Amino acid sequence: MARISRRHVLGGGSALLIGAGLDGKADAQGTQGPPAGRGRLTADVCGVGAGYAGLAAAYRLKQAGVDVIVLEARNRVGGRTLTGPLEGGGWIDYGGQWVGPTQDRFYELIREMGGQTYPSYASGKSIERSVLDPNVLNRFSGDQYPGSNILKAAYDKIDALANTIDPNRPWAAPDAERLDAMTFTEWLAANVPNENARALVGGVTSSVACASPSEISILEMAYLVKACNGLDKLFGFAGGAQQDRVIHGTQPIAREVAKRLGDTVKLGAPVRRIRWNGEGVEVASDDITVSARFAIICTPPHLAGAIEYDPSPPTARVQLTQRWPQGLVIKVQMIYDEPYWRADGLNGASLDYRTMVGETADSGVPEQYSRKGIMTGFIYSAQARKASALPAAERKKIVLDEMVQKFGPKAANVIEYHEMNWSMQQWTRGCFTGFLTPGATTLFRSAVRDPVGPLYWAGTENSTLWPSFIDGAIRTGELAAKQVRAQL
Repeated sequence: MARISRRHVLGGGSALLIGAGLDGKADAQGTQGPPAGRGRLTADVCGVGAGYAGLAAAYRLKQAGVDVIVLEARNRVGGRTLTGPLEGGGWIDYGGQWVGPTQDRFYELIREMGGQTYPSYASGKSIERSVLDPNVLNRFSGDQYPGSNILKAAYDKIDALANTIDPNRPWAAPDAERLDAMTFTEWLAANVPNENARALVGGVTSSVACASPSEISILEMAYLVKACNGLDKLFGFAGGAQQDRVIHGTQPIAREVAKRLGDTVKLGAPVRRIRWNGEGVEVASDDITVSARFAIICTPPHLAGAIEYDPSPPTARVQLTQRWPQGLVIKVQMIYDEPYWRADGLNGASLDYRTMVGETADSGVPEQYSRKGIMTGFIYSAQARKASALPAAERKKIVLDEMVQKFGPKAANVIEYHEMNWSMQQWTRGCFTGFLTPGATTLFRSAVRDPVGPLYWAGTENSTLWPSFIDGAIRTGELAAKQVRAQL
C-alpha cells in the first residue's frame, strides 16, 4: 500500500527565511493610555486565540447573538495557517493547507466565506526509497512495487489496532495501560521484522504528530490514526485528507471570518492571566482585561498551560499540559520556473527514511494563477533536530542535493528557497500538532477535554475527529461555542 502524502505545509519568507518574525509582535503601546478598543471590556464570552478554533467559536457565537471578544497574541489571525503571495501571481500556504473528504466543517466554512477549492496535483509516479535495498529509489504508481507487501502488512497492523480505539475514550481501549506505556518504536520492533520497513513505517505514521516514534506511545499513535479515519484517509490524496486545496490559500478564509467579526478580535494581545470562579472569568493581556461569563481557550495546550490562572486548574489539567508537547517539523519550499517533474512523469510525492527530507509534495497552484513549480519538503522530528543545528547555507545545500538525487539535476535550479520552523514562533512553538507523551492518555483520561468551571478548551489537539488538521480545530471551536451557549 503506497503511503504518499502530505500534510500541513509549513513555509515562509523570501530567499532564505528560517521563520523569523512571521508571527509578529504585539504593537508597542504609547504612554498616553491604551488605544481604542483596549482597556477594560465586558462580554458574554472571551476567546483566547484567533486561529481557526477561536475564530470558529466566536463566529458561531456571534451568529447566535452572543457578545464575544477574542484576544490574539499575534498581529494577525489564522494561527498555524499563513498565506503569502507568490511573485508574479499565485500564493504559498506557509501553514495548514489541505482539506479532504469527511472534513465537512472546513468545507462548510470555506463555502460560507465565499472560497473555493481545487484538487491537489497527484498525476504520475511517486518515489519511495526501497525497504529491500536502501540504495534504490522506487518509482511507481498504484500499490504494487518491490517491498510493498512488507509495508502493507505493517500498515494493516496499525490500522487493525487503531480500529480497537474509541477516539472519544482512547484510555478505555483493550490493554490501554500497556499500550500507553509502550513507545511506537517498541511496538514496531515487536511487529515489523524488516529494519528498513520499521524506519519507513515509523516515520510516515508518526509524521501526523511530527513526533519521533520513540517519544509517542502506540496508544496515542493508534488514537490519532483512528481519529483521522484510518491510514488511507489520513495520508491519501484523491479520497484522502490531501485531496483539495483552497483557492488563494487557507489563511484568507480565516481573515474573512475575522472581517465578519469586526472589532470582536483584538490583535497583539497575548493573554497573561485568567482569574475565574463560579460567576465568570477575568482574562487579562498587557493592556486589555475582559470580564466575561465564560472563556474558550484556543491555544496549543502547552501555551494554555503557561497562562497564569487564579485559582489554579485541577492537578490533572496542570499535569496534563506538561505532557502535551508540540511536534517538530521544518518545511522547505523550493520554487522553480516550472513544475519540471511533471514532464518527467512524476507527481512530486516522495518518501525517504534515510535522508534529511523525509517527504515531498507538489504544492503548485492552478495554472491561471501561476505556472511556477512549487516543491514542498518536510524535515521531521529527529532529522529536524539535527538540521536546525546546521548553518542555513549548509542545510540548504543538503536539501537541494537530496532533491537532485530524487528529481534530477533540475532540482538544483531553484529561483526561490524558503524554510519555516514553527518551533521558533513564539505563539506556536511547534507543528503540526501537539501529542500526549507515553502514559499521559491513561493517566489523565477525560481531563484532555473536560471544562474547568467557566473555562473551555478548543484547538485541533482537542478534536476527536481530524486532530492536527484545520477541520479538527474548527470542530472544537464550534463544539465549545455550542456548550457555552447552552449555559447562557
